[in-house]
Formats: sequence, structure tokens, C-alpha cells
Amino acid sequence: MIASQFAVSARKPHKTTHRHRAHSTHVLAHSHKKNHAHKIKDNRPELTISDVKDSVNIWGIDVSHHQSDIDWLSLANEKPHFMFIKASEGVNIQDNKYPTYYAEARKLGIPVGSYHFFSYKSTGKEQANNFLSVAQHSNGDLLPVLDAEFTRSIPSDKEKVTAEILDFINAVYDKLGLYPIIYCNYRYCQTYLTEAIQKKCKLWIVDYKNKPECDWTLWQATNKFKLSSIKGHVDLNLFNGNINGLKELLYKDKKG
Repeated sequence: MIASQFAVSARKPHKTTHRHRAHSTHVLAHSHKKNHAHKIKDNRPELTISDVKDSVNIWGIDVSHHQSDIDWLSLANEKPHFMFIKASEGVNIQDNKYPTYYAEARKLGIPVGSYHFFSYKSTGKEQANNFLSVAQHSNGDLLPVLDAEFTRSIPSDKEKVTAEILDFINAVYDKLGLYPIIYCNYRYCQTYLTEAIQKKCKLWIVDYKNKPECDWTLWQATNKFKLSSIKGHVDLNLFNGNINGLKELLYKDKKG
């Protein structure tokens, strides 16, 4: 597999009524959240820095405490265009690597964003309070992210899921004056994210087989990306635009 297969073209208009391909309805999750996802056989080839460094793509990675061995000096040489770091999960979990990873990424001048992994065991507002209590939002940081995925504990009541997600994003907006990006796969988007939510929040779509057909801002193209600076594999994410477009995702403190 070569980088040209991931080349990002102009943004497609959002279509809420078209039928998505069946293979995109698989439950897909971050490689570092295996407890939340169904196990699926993965025969895709590994990608390396050589596959992306000479491409036109604006690319980045996302990490959590599961990427415990990061060589920051080496990452400075590989230097992704952006980086998302897990800050929290549920109502009381805070990633113990977040403060270090956030500080180190900032030192390297990598635009960094913070994400929250959504739980269905507590309310959206309570989870937003947990996220906002730990996540950093300095000038030049990327927009925050809500990571919403299918799990075994997801309620059967779709409207309840949507309501809790709405409570989360509204709580973030009330605090920061902006809505978070929502990370999910296409089926989740179509099932739980109403048109009103999609108008407020940019989408980060996970699809390990094809470029998303909806109006996406970020695309998680594979979880088999290899950097010399990180032990094991890490997720590869592509931005739908150029470097100037990426700057539009940066947080600006209205008080600053």
C-alpha cells in the first residue's frame, strides 16, 4: 500500500440520505482501545513514515497511555502535522500520560488536541465536566474531540444516546465557545448524530478500507501505522485539506 492510495481530494458535499457501502458498517475502534471493539481479522499491510512523508497529505496520529514508550527526540524528526492525545474517559477516568504527552507535543511545536472517550454509563454533562477538568485548551491547540463508538454497553434507546452526546457537546461549547470534533465510524454517525449535531460538529471518520463518502474533516485511515519513535502500531489520521486549512481547526482563546 502506498501513500497515493490515501491521497485526499476536494471535500465532497455531505449526503445524509445516500446508502453507505456495507463494509463500512463494521464496528471499528482505535487500536489502543481493544477492550471496546469486536475483534476482527486484520490483514492490511503496515504503513511507515516513508509512505506519508513525500505525499501531499496532511497527516497526524492519536495516542494514549497505551503508547507508553514514545521517543520524543525521534518523533521530532518524524514530526506529524498534528497529534491528538487522550485526556479522559467516562465520568472519572483521566489518562495518566496526558499531562506529559501534551507538554512534550507542545515543546515540539506539534498542533495538539485533546480527546474524551465516551461512556454510556454516565451522563454526557458529567463526562464533559471530567474532560474539561483535565484537558488543556491553549491558543494554537486543535479543537477538542469526542470519541464516540459502539460498545457492549451502548443503550438500545437511540434517542437517549443522541441526547447524551448533545449534552456533552453543548457543555463543551458553554465552557470554550466552540463545539468539539466527533470521532466515530459512518454507521454510528448515521445512527446517532442528527443533522443538527452534524451542523455543529466537524466529523473525524474511521474507515480502514475506503475514504469516507460523507463530509469529513479528519479520516482515520489505518491503525497499522509504524513510527520509529513509538513502540508498536499507532493510528494514522489524514486531514481533508491543506496546512492552511488545518489552522482553521486551532483553538483561539477569546479572552487572549
